[in-house]
Amino acid sequence: MKTTTVPVYAAFFFILVLSVSCHRDSEAPDVAFRRIEMCMESLPDTALYLLKSIPHTEKLRGKLQADYALLLTQAMDRNYVKFTSDSLIALALNYYTVERGDSATRAKAQYYYGRVLRELGKDEEALTFLSSAKEMFGNIQCCKMFAMATDEIGMINRKKKLYQESLENFRESYTIYEELKDSLSLVRAGQNIGRAYLFQNKWDSCYFYYINALALAREKQYSSEVSILHELGILCRSMGELKKSERYFLAAYEKETDEERKYVECMSLGYLYIQMGDVENARKYFKMSINSSKEYTRIDAYNNLYFLEKDIDNFEEAIIYHEKADSIVNVLDEVDSQELITELQKQYENEKLRNDNLQLKVDRTVFIFCGTVIFLIVAFYMCYYYYKSKNHRKKIAEIESQIRDNEEEIKRYQQEMEEIQELKDQVLEENRILEENRMKVGELNGKIVLLSMQNKTLSGLLKELGGELTVGPSSEQYISAFRLLLAIKEGTLRGKLSNGERYKLFSLFDLLYSNYVTRLLDKTPLLTKHDLEICCFLKFGLTNEELARIFQTSSDSVTKAKGRLKGRLGISPQEDLNVFLRDF
Repeated sequence: MKTTTVPVYAAFFFILVLSVSCHRDSEAPDVAFRRIEMCMESLPDTALYLLKSIPHTEKLRGKLQADYALLLTQAMDRNYVKFTSDSLIALALNYYTVERGDSATRAKAQYYYGRVLRELGKDEEALTFLSSAKEMFGNIQCCKMFAMATDEIGMINRKKKLYQESLENFRESYTIYEELKDSLSLVRAGQNIGRAYLFQNKWDSCYFYYINALALAREKQYSSEVSILHELGILCRSMGELKKSERYFLAAYEKETDEERKYVECMSLGYLYIQMGDVENARKYFKMSINSSKEYTRIDAYNNLYFLEKDIDNFEEAIIYHEKADSIVNVLDEVDSQELITELQKQYENEKLRNDNLQLKVDRTVFIFCGTVIFLIVAFYMCYYYYKSKNHRKKIAEIESQIRDNEEEIKRYQQEMEEIQELKDQVLEENRILEENRMKVGELNGKIVLLSMQNKTLSGLLKELGGELTVGPSSEQYISAFRLLLAIKEGTLRGKLSNGERYKLFSLFDLLYSNYVTRLLDKTPLLTKHDLEICCFLKFGLTNEELARIFQTSSDSVTKAKGRLKGRLGISPQEDLNVFLRDF
């Protein structure tokens, strides 16, 4: 009694400690994961319970999310929970495939992804991941996991009817389990070898491995003893040793604790007794199978009873059993139809969702494409207008320079004419010199006329290019003021404006904007020169930062100055000064 009670209490105490630890470390899931991993081998059901008890697992990210997904998949596999999707283990695989974590963890993620794929019936894909995991476990000399991966590969080969290859796989894992002295895995590997021989009809070798596995399972009191007894019954029945088969099936029936599995043993006994010609026992065990909760087990039981009663000419009972089997089949057909309709509806909804997502993706692609095209067009026109404006400014500068040079030439020619006129008044000069002077004056007048015509032509071209300057006696003053304004705009002006420069600017703005300065003074005679400067610069489109740089002050001071200017101009605080001056 003590030998059984102590391990039970120890296990209970260990579970209690783990539960408390997981709750205490709820803010440190990595610590809880390490403790859960410690009990995964010996207490897989406890590990699964603790993993499902961890709160807010949906908030886990990165390594914690991958560790949780791997541990939960491992616990579900250890507890024989059926996998319906590979999405959980895919989280771990995607994280560890990019060389994160240690080699053992990466290999384990590969292994369990292969296990899940095999459960989902994707054998070829599973074989790829299991083979990769086996190689990785071999490189790091992780013998237990290496043997487990080899077992899985053997089962896939057996399913593909590659019996010799599967036999070699199971023998390889069997050897490793012997070296590790892992009795539970040794029983499983021995049973797999027996099955491989069974499929090849090699009865003696099959019987040898089954008997060894059965002896070890009985010694260690493993639950796999029942399945080995059942398979030994199948083996003996195939060999024609019906009495020995009966002993194994009855032993399996007696030791089976799962009620539903007992009905499977009943069906096997029923088949055996039919072969033995024992109608009463066959009927007895088939009738026991009728109590199964599995519909297909009940159908098989009713059908076997139908054939049994029919063979002994008990047609009334046979018809009853046949009708009962048909009624269950009809119910299943209706359920299958409903499930099919539900599945089709689900497929339709999924397809509709995929189409909607695809349409959204197409719309987004079209939007991005159109946006890109529009951006490129706008960028092209901006570049075009920038270079065009740059060329215009260059041409305007060249024309201004040419006009200035022409005016200087005109002034020089006029000065020469004045000097000649003075010489003309001197009587002492000879007639020949006077004649030459008259010819020279005529030549100078001709040059002045030509330069004046050229300046007129350049003025028209300057106007076409966006310039508003009128060439005349004061054109140099306006050109100088325009250059000064450009220097202010480009930030190349150094120091404050002089009174002369202010006068030039005010004259230029009067010329450009229909007596702009004059109209401002008519509206508000008390405006200072500084106020007029601000008005002109705002009209020209300068920002607060540019004004602060010109006046060598801060942006806040400029803002305050604009506020005072609003008051002098009679503008409400809510109105925009820039808009007012632009429209003035």
